[in-house]
Amino acid sequence: MSASPFASRGVSVPVFVVTDPMLLAMLSVERGTAVVRPEATGHQHPVGNTCVVCESRGNVRVLLFELGEKQRLGLVAPFERVVVDATGHDDPAAIADALVPGRQPALGLRDHAVARNFRLASHRGGEAAG
Repeated sequence: MSASPFASRGVSVPVFVVTDPMLLAMLSVERGTAVVRPEATGHQHPVGNTCVVCESRGNVRVLLFELGEKQRLGLVAPFERVVVDATGHDDPAAIADALVPGRQPALGLRDHAVARNFRLASHRGGEAAG
């Protein structure tokens, strides 16, 4: 990555949202693959509200931005694709929606950086496409 955390990588990294444990096991060991695991915090919030804990642990945009930052700083190995472990989530489509332009509003520069540097490649259960 470049010197700025908000700069574009040049080529967007494909992101696969995977709900099938067997496919997850297969994809996660491929060279050049990074895995992120959004956590379900168990907090209950009124519709439209969230908290800092839920935002930092469960928001795929936050996790992807942090992964990109770690790569930029040399803290993780370079990667060519990202697999999002959605095997334990009630609504994996919501994870995928966060990566589709226009589905959820950007809440800061972080979200714009993620939109420039990562793209949803697949979000259909156990299928990987792209």
